Amino acid sequence: MRATASLRSGLMAATVMAGGLVGLPAAAQGMGDLTGVATVTGTCERLVVAGEDLTATCVGRLIQSIYRTGRTGFTVNIGSGGAITFSGIEGEKPNADSQLQSVDKVIVNRGKDGEPISSKEVSGGCFYENPFKGPATTKCEGIDAEKGAYVLQFRTDGTPPKLLNYGIEETAKDADRAFKFGVWSGARLKGDSANGCVMSRDTDGATTFMVYANVNEAFDLGFYNEAWSFKTETPPNAELLFDGKPYSAVSVEVLTPQQLVVRSGSEEGGFQAPIEQSVQLMLRLGNAEVRVDLKGAPAAVARLWDCVGGN
Repeated sequence: MRATASLRSGLMAATVMAGGLVGLPAAAQGMGDLTGVATVTGTCERLVVAGEDLTATCVGRLIQSIYRTGRTGFTVNIGSGGAITFSGIEGEKPNADSQLQSVDKVIVNRGKDGEPISSKEVSGGCFYENPFKGPATTKCEGIDAEKGAYVLQFRTDGTPPKLLNYGIEETAKDADRAFKFGVWSGARLKGDSANGCVMSRDTDGATTFMVYANVNEAFDLGFYNEAWSFKTETPPNAELLFDGKPYSAVSVEVLTPQQLVVRSGSEEGGFQAPIEQSVQLMLRLGNAEVRVDLKGAPAAVARLWDCVGGN
């Protein structure tokens, strides 16, 4: 019988890494494409997109996405379903409690039907303070080729960040369980009581696909995209297809506004068999589609279970 343990409970149980918003260690940046997500609450003091002041629509939550390449994205939600992301590469540290990064693109999702998500090249930078030391400010500024201004200024309320860490190890014992097979990367989920491991790969340049497994035979799927802005209380209607064939009995949960967890309602087999036997997985969200090339997945899944079973 398939266990009820899920990707959500596994990730939420991961040990929080102190100072996560101020920069991950080099070892963490090598563990999969998306290494962590940090969320802080407070006040969106200013938001400008292409010269348009959107401050009044900005929600009091800031999400930082951290990638192994050193790229970092700061996302705020707007209106009832939009999101704005300032993305760039981590830079210098002026002091122990602050960090600089470049800004080379702004991803705009206004959350309006018929208006596609866009990405605008900009030139600029961000400065952010350590949110573990009390109220902290994050400020990003950029200019596009048409001289349009992009500004994000957010002040936290002093509450420590909530973090989700993906495959961050501190000991050689855990590091031995890390693996890479082709485009797939995986590692032990630090602090997971069910001995869980997660593997991931980029899909379309914007979405990260994840598979979580543990000793209780959980095998759940995750999708993360900075431009998404889902509400926890109203999960989107989603359809999962393997090689064009719909997979029945699927449930969807919003883990964060940018991340969905997809579970199989089937007690027999679950997602593992179709992932190993199919060429492509597709997630449909209304008119939007996320396609995952499953090349190399069987060998990667075998390594994932090796990670789970390691002592």
